[in-house]
Amino acid sequence: MENLYRQAYEVLTEQQRKEVLESLATRRPGLKLQRFESFDRFGMRTETAVYELDGAEFVFVPGDTVTLGWESFADGLDADTQADMDQVMEEYDISDLTSFLESMMSPVRTMTVAPMLVERKLHEIGWHRVAPDSEVMVTRRSDIEEFEASPYKSIIKNKQLRLSRSSTGTVVEEYKPIAYAALIQTLQEQGYSLPTEDEWEYLCGGGTRTLWRWGDSIPYDTHLRYFEEAALKGTPYDMELPNQFGLHIAYDPYKYEVVDAPCMLKGADGGSFICGGMGVALGYLPVATYFQSPDDTFDDYKADIGGSYTRYRKVIRL
Repeated sequence: MENLYRQAYEVLTEQQRKEVLESLATRRPGLKLQRFESFDRFGMRTETAVYELDGAEFVFVPGDTVTLGWESFADGLDADTQADMDQVMEEYDISDLTSFLESMMSPVRTMTVAPMLVERKLHEIGWHRVAPDSEVMVTRRSDIEEFEASPYKSIIKNKQLRLSRSSTGTVVEEYKPIAYAALIQTLQEQGYSLPTEDEWEYLCGGGTRTLWRWGDSIPYDTHLRYFEEAALKGTPYDMELPNQFGLHIAYDPYKYEVVDAPCMLKGADGGSFICGGMGVALGYLPVATYFQSPDDTFDDYKADIGGSYTRYRKVIRL
């Protein structure tokens, strides 16, 4: 078990590391090692393996004792990010930037995070594909025909029916509410868990002390260039690329990630800051590693954790 923690894991020889990674495939029926892979991002690197289980990819993330939470800048803001934040501070009469940011971050603490297998990509919650012989195909036929005659690639009708195009025809999906507690119970019955807040912050930043997982400043060159240049459309957005553990995480301020913790939601604010005119830097503050959504967000999601703004990933603790 000691070799699954970073301090011991990183001093293993390549052969020893592969033997450890191969042994993990025996921990759960159906788990298959697909390939050994290295992920290098934002100055951090992990030699790991990619596994397949139930049609999804998982990566091994070594355990570690790390400092989590935020109270001050590690590197400081660059000129562009400082100017962006200064403008918003003046507009909203914010007198002290550090205190303002700290009020929205998790507290600083030192935690030991156990090793785990982590799903690389996120799942939607509550949407289910409708079978061709379902009653929905009859009762909502007019909506389906209207969509098929439209130029749209996808639409959502009354928050309950989603229609989209595919190479084989129209995809019809129905939304069924699911409570937060029910989602956790369902995953547990399947042998999975949601990450806790501590685990999520570690998976996102790997213990980095900067505001975002990539640093204390917004990469305006790649961020704005992506939205301005048509040639980049359809290509991976820089923030969407895998992080140092091989995870696609904290890249969209509109999409919360559900965690098993009192805070419930991490990595987004549903787009509130961006839509509220907070500029680019503060608009993307909710994807900061240690950002905590305000408590008044939680009650809205306890009865129904799904919808357009929430996603989840599964973890297997080792």
